Amino acid sequence: MFPLVFLLIQNDSDRAFMETLFAQYHRLMYAQALRVLRSREAAEDAVSESLIQLIKKISLLRTLECNKLKAYVVITVKHTAITLLHRREREQPADDMTFQHVAADERVDDIVLEAVGVERIKNAILALPPREKDMMLMRYFRDMTDEEIAEATGLKAVSVRVHLSRARKRLAQMLGGKGEEI
Repeated sequence: MFPLVFLLIQNDSDRAFMETLFAQYHRLMYAQALRVLRSREAAEDAVSESLIQLIKKISLLRTLECNKLKAYVVITVKHTAITLLHRREREQPADDMTFQHVAADERVDDIVLEAVGVERIKNAILALPPREKDMMLMRYFRDMTDEEIAEATGLKAVSVRVHLSRARKRLAQMLGGKGEEI
C-alpha cells in the first residue's frame, strides 16, 4: 500500500519514481525510524514526513547512484526521526512520575536522592544544556545504551560516554557536590 502523499505528485513519472523508491526502501525506512523512536506509530509518522521531504528532492534523487540514493533515504529518515523525538520530548515535559522512576532505579544512589531530593534533581537535569539533558534522559529514563544514544544523536559511542560523564559532573556541581560523578 502506497502512502496517500503520492497522490499530490502531479507528474506521473515523478509519482512512479517515488512509488518505486518507496517499494524498494520502505522496510529500511521504517526500521531506521523505529530504531530511533521505539514506537510503531511514531516510526510511521517519521516515514511519512520523510517521504514529504524526499518528494521535494525528486530531481536530486533521480541523479544519485543506487548506494548513494539508499544512504540519502536512510539519512533523511534518521534525521526526521531524531527531529520528531526532540519535538516529542519538548512537548511532553518530564513529570514527577518520571523522576520518581529515577528514585527506584538502582543506578542512582539512594543517599543522593535522600540528601538532595527528587525535585532538586529534576530541576537540575532540566537546567542542563540541551545535549546533556537529552542524553541524560535517554540514558536514565529510556534505558538506552551508549550505542543506541550514539545512533540517535549521530555521535560516536565514545563521545556519548564523554558527554554523559560531563553531564553527571555538572549535575553533581549543581546539586552542591564537589564535582564527583553521580
